[in-house]
Amino acid sequence: MDSLPTARKPSPSSAGGLTTLKPSPSSLGAGVNRDQQVEKLLKEVKQLKQKVDILDKENIALKKSIYDLSTRYAASISQGGLPYRPGPFVIADTSPGSKGMITKAQEMITKAVQEAGGHDTFQSAGKYPHDSRDGKAFQMRYELKGHTGAVYTVEFSPNGALLASGSFDKTVRIWDTASAQKEARHALNVSDLSWTSDSSMLLSGAYDETCKTWDVDSGKLVGSYDTEGFVQCVGWDFVDSNIFYYGTSRKVLAVIDVRTDGPAAAIIRNDAMVNTLYPSRDGVHVITGDAQGMLKVWDIRSKQCISAVANDSGKMPITHISIGRRRTDASRRAVDDYDEPRYMAVNSYDNLMRVYDRGMDPPKSELRIVHALKGFKNKNWPIKGSFYCGSGYNSSIISRPTVPFINDLYSDPDLVSNPGEYFDVAEPKEEKSVLLATGSADPYAYLYNVGEDSAELMQRLEGHTDRVYAVNFHPTEPILASCSADCTVKVWGPSPSRGKKKAII
Repeated sequence: MDSLPTARKPSPSSAGGLTTLKPSPSSLGAGVNRDQQVEKLLKEVKQLKQKVDILDKENIALKKSIYDLSTRYAASISQGGLPYRPGPFVIADTSPGSKGMITKAQEMITKAVQEAGGHDTFQSAGKYPHDSRDGKAFQMRYELKGHTGAVYTVEFSPNGALLASGSFDKTVRIWDTASAQKEARHALNVSDLSWTSDSSMLLSGAYDETCKTWDVDSGKLVGSYDTEGFVQCVGWDFVDSNIFYYGTSRKVLAVIDVRTDGPAAAIIRNDAMVNTLYPSRDGVHVITGDAQGMLKVWDIRSKQCISAVANDSGKMPITHISIGRRRTDASRRAVDDYDEPRYMAVNSYDNLMRVYDRGMDPPKSELRIVHALKGFKNKNWPIKGSFYCGSGYNSSIISRPTVPFINDLYSDPDLVSNPGEYFDVAEPKEEKSVLLATGSADPYAYLYNVGEDSAELMQRLEGHTDRVYAVNFHPTEPILASCSADCTVKVWGPSPSRGKKKAII
C-alpha cells in the first residue's frame, strides 16, 4: 500500500497556502519588451487617429466648399414656392412644326450679340474706357432663373449658340423655354461641364462619382462613367471628340475613350486632388491645377508629368485654369495647325489670379508670370475665371512706367485685334488689352483689362446676391455669363446707349 504524500510546509515566501514565484531576469526583459511594443502601437494608433481627424476636417471643409447644401437651398424652394423636381435638361422642341434648335437660348444669345452693336459701340467704349451712360462698360442684360440650387458652373458652346449650366440642384440645364423637356440629372451636385468642339455633345461631371455625356439635339443620355472620387473637372479632347478627361478628389487624372467597351478609363495618379484641367490643342498634353498649388503638364501617351511649377510659394490650392479661346475653335483645323493661345490665367486660394506667359511653344515651354490680379475673393472657395480674346473688344489702358516691360505680350494676332484699330497716343502710352473675368466669394464678378505692361480692374459687376462661383465668356463676342450661389445665371454685355435688362424665367 502506497503511503500518502507528506504535507509540505509553506515556505517563507508563501501566503495563505499560495506560493509566490520570483520572476527571473529573462522574464522581466520580455515584459519590458511587450510594454515597449504596446506603447509603440498606442503611439501609432494615436498618429493614425490624428490623420483620420485631419482627413475628417478636410472632408468637412470640402463639403462646405463643394456641396453648399445650406439653409439657402431649402429657403429658395420654400420662400419662392418652387416645387422641387429633378429639374430639366432643357432642349428644343423637335416635334413637327416646332422651331427645332432655334431656341430661346439661341435667341437670347443672338439678341445679346446684336445689342453689342456689331462691335462699333463697344469699340468706342474701348477707345474711351468706361464711356457709357451710367459710367460702366458692362451691364447685366439677362437674368436666367430656374435652378433651385447654387449654380456652380456655366459654359457657352463653342459655336456660341447655346449656354449650359450645372447646379447643386443636381441638374444640367441648357437655357430654353420650349415645351419639350428632357431630364439630365446626377445623383449629387454637378461640378463641371464641357462641350465638344462641334457643340453637339455636352459632358458633365458630378459629386456622385460619375461623368455623363449628353446628346444636345435629343437631350438623351449617351454614356455614364463611374469615377474614383468626386469629379472636380472635365474636358473633351481638342482633337478627338471620342476622348475626354476628368480629375477627381482622389488624386486621379483619367482618360476616357467613349468607343471602348468595358473598363474605359486610363488612370494617371497625381499626389494631390485634381481641381482643374485644360486639354491642349495638340491632343497630347493636359495641364492640371491641383490642391497642392502645382501646375502640371502631362503627356497622355506616356502618362507622365513632363513639367511641374508651383503657382505660389505657399502652395495654395488652384481652383481654375483659364486659357483664351480662338474664333477657329468652333471649326476643325488642319491637324498641323492646332496652335495654342499664349496666355493663361490661374485662380487660387490666396485671393490672386495670376496671368502667365506660356512662351513660344506651349505647353512645353516654361511659364513666366506677368500679372498678379487682386480685388476679388477666392480664399477657400472654388472660384473660376475666363479670358476673352476675340477681336470684338477693343480697349486700351495706360501703361505704368514702373511696371517691368513684357516683351511681345500680345504679339499673337489671334489674341488681339488689328493694332491699327487703336488710337496713336504719344504720352502716356496706351497699350492693347484683353478682358479677363473672375467670380468671387463675395456677390460680385470682377472684370479686368489685361495689357502688355500693366493690368487694371475695369469693373465690379454688381447684381448677384451670393458668391459667384464661375464666369465664362462667349467664344466670339464680349458677352459674359456668370453663375452664383443665389441660384441664377446672369448674362452681361457692353453697356448700350439705352434699354433695360431682360429676363427669361
